[in-house]
Amino acid sequence: MNVQPKYRRPLNNYQVAILNTLYKFRFTTTALLAENQNAKNLRVISSRLKILADQGYIGMNYDSSYRIKGQPATYYLKTDGIRFLRAQDYTNESALRSIYHDKRATSSRIAHRLHVFQVYVQLKNQYPSRFKFYSKTELMGKDYVPKTKPDALLVDTETNQHYFMDYLEDTASFWTLRKTIRRYITYAELGVWQKRKPGIPHPGILLICESSRLSKKVASLVNRELDSSFIDLGVQVVSPENIDLLL
Repeated sequence: MNVQPKYRRPLNNYQVAILNTLYKFRFTTTALLAENQNAKNLRVISSRLKILADQGYIGMNYDSSYRIKGQPATYYLKTDGIRFLRAQDYTNESALRSIYHDKRATSSRIAHRLHVFQVYVQLKNQYPSRFKFYSKTELMGKDYVPKTKPDALLVDTETNQHYFMDYLEDTASFWTLRKTIRRYITYAELGVWQKRKPGIPHPGILLICESSRLSKKVASLVNRELDSSFIDLGVQVVSPENIDLLL
């Protein structure tokens, strides 16, 4: 039984930033959080995470399977962290309700969320302040995105070009890949964006593949699916090391 401290010191800005990050991306590791915050000392980040964990704001995934595989611990929001965020005016109730289930997330779902977070950090470091990045959590309740939410919506502040982004792992089945592509084609055919965001060009589709091998496979599949559609949809397929090609 976990006994929570009777008294808590108010959260400082660094701790609140961690809770906000977990709201946006759902999971993190110490190294990824440090990279996101440009922190050179991992001990400082570890200390902040430990304090939040000790006070019941966040939980930690780490057991023998992590040690055997050499994987780092992952962190997620717990009830008290969710309760704190619920009091903030920028959070969405549906999103907060879904976060309650993160404590039971599978390893593949956690890994996927971490991949998306890594893409965000990469873009942030390569192009400081250029892209606005709205995660799947932040898109909940928005009627201008596909019903099955993309991993993110990117907005290039220099060109006002929008992108729906999905991260595709090497383990994804052929049917999953095709379903992802067809979902965007159907969305474009229905003209949802034009109805909800008149005057703003339809978003491009950015499919980030875990490996170059997968990106070639997905690019071929995209061409095949688009050939059978009447819409002109801009789809870019890249691997993480070539993400700058979207520019």
